[in-house]
Amino acid sequence: MIVTLDNITFSYEKEPIIQNLSLKIPAGFSLLMGPTGCGKSTLLKIIAGLYPKYAGKLTGTVELNGQKTAMMFQNAAEQFTMATPREEIVFTLENLQVEQKDYEKRLAKAVEFTQISDLLDQKINTMSGGQQQRVALAVLLAMNVDVLLLDEPFASCDPDARSFLISKLALLAKNGKTIILSDHVLDDYEQVCDHLFEFKAKTVQELSADEKEKIFIQNKQMHAHEYSFSLPTGQPIFTLKNVQITQNKLLLKQADLNLYSKSTLITGPNGVGKTSLFKAMTKMIPYSGSFTYHDHEIAKLHQRKYLAQVAQVFQKATDQFLTVTVKDELKLSKKDRNSFFTDQKIEEWLDKLGLANHLDQVVYTLSGGQQKKLQILLLLMTKHDVLLIDEPLSGLDHNSVKLVLNLMRESQERLQQTFLIISHQIDELADFCSYRLVFDQQQLKYVEK
Repeated sequence: MIVTLDNITFSYEKEPIIQNLSLKIPAGFSLLMGPTGCGKSTLLKIIAGLYPKYAGKLTGTVELNGQKTAMMFQNAAEQFTMATPREEIVFTLENLQVEQKDYEKRLAKAVEFTQISDLLDQKINTMSGGQQQRVALAVLLAMNVDVLLLDEPFASCDPDARSFLISKLALLAKNGKTIILSDHVLDDYEQVCDHLFEFKAKTVQELSADEKEKIFIQNKQMHAHEYSFSLPTGQPIFTLKNVQITQNKLLLKQADLNLYSKSTLITGPNGVGKTSLFKAMTKMIPYSGSFTYHDHEIAKLHQRKYLAQVAQVFQKATDQFLTVTVKDELKLSKKDRNSFFTDQKIEEWLDKLGLANHLDQVVYTLSGGQQKKLQILLLLMTKHDVLLIDEPLSGLDHNSVKLVLNLMRESQERLQQTFLIISHQIDELADFCSYRLVFDQQQLKYVEK
């Protein structure tokens, strides 16, 4: 069955985001690509029937031919109502008025398909971003709809989880489901993508077979280089001795480790404890053993003074915002900014990041990538010496990744900031980060590859 869009124009305010779009999306596996903020999420929400019901103005028609849709948001946590995956799936089936005798069958099928049996009764708010994305996909599968709409569904997934889930979605497409998915990272799609669509000038076009092949070849070439990291030396900033971090289960058991200045990339599977490490470093959760910052035990440091030096940049940008508009957020951050980010410098980077024309926009209506760019800028403006940055590149297209890393590099060089960065995007960060720590099996270890 085909999803048909006829002469679609959509706007939040005066300026349309999508204009005069007519498009047919066939059954199978369709991938949407395009720059940050171009309208991919908006298009998915239009197809899902969320717009204009909840926001914006729409002209034109969407024809689903009786097909049922379900959507997975870019920020998976936004769509959960219940405490655990089991409760969430059962609650969803109740709302769909599925017969109770079918609950267990649908639950078991969705759990097996996404391999979340170990997460089924865990509190969702204790899960990593990648685990939450996997749970959100399980909920959609339990709904058994015809069209699955997925907005950056693997932004927080580790590479193995990403490959696994894409292969499972491809299987669904082969079995008659329609998959419409947006992503900036093109890895793993070449063999499964039936249709590749590109946003350009407020509309969308399907690329030809030759154009599609060229895009995937370029993507391979971009990630073909070897990368290496140094082993750190010198005076450490943080020191761990016999540190344990526990959140429902033991996550970290570290006998001895030093963390250094410059930039360190931290990688590891979803749910291993990377974000929990940052929470322990910012006094949000307890630890045992000795964890020092410049030879002072973190647990004993005055919270306000310590957090004026060390800050966490959250995985979800919206968790960092405190006001309403972009202009309000900038005004708040300017109250205690560092010497480098003058008004002129801020205006320069707002323009480079494509945010200069969004100053009066509500931050929660920005695209995920725009929110991430704003969040990074706001935190770099502060006087913190150390930033613990959780997934800084999620939701960003290739050009936006380069811009954000240039911003971080410029800020770090002028202010001598230390960055600890959690990310699954090793290729993009290899040239930026001096060191790499791999987090696995409850241990952190420096590696050169």
